[in-house]
Amino acid sequence: MNGDQKITSEHGSRKAVIYLRQSSEGQVRNNIESQQLQYAMAERARSLSFGQVEIIDVDLGASAAVAARRRAGFELRRSED
Repeated sequence: MNGDQKITSEHGSRKAVIYLRQSSEGQVRNNIESQQLQYAMAERARSLSFGQVEIIDVDLGASAAVAARRRAGFELRRSED
């Protein structure tokens, strides 16, 4: 049984949020395939009937070591909800 059968119309009525994560500038520059696979998740969500798909990628290359700083990608979305 694959996961497609677990997605209902109720799920599809919600927004799918795809959060891209690569912790360093080096990963962003050198791991292009990983980034492409992460972006492809948006198409996968659409194929599973999610009507609204949002990609958060403003944090690409931002290290998690700066724990006190809030993630801009999520901060923006909180104020829009």
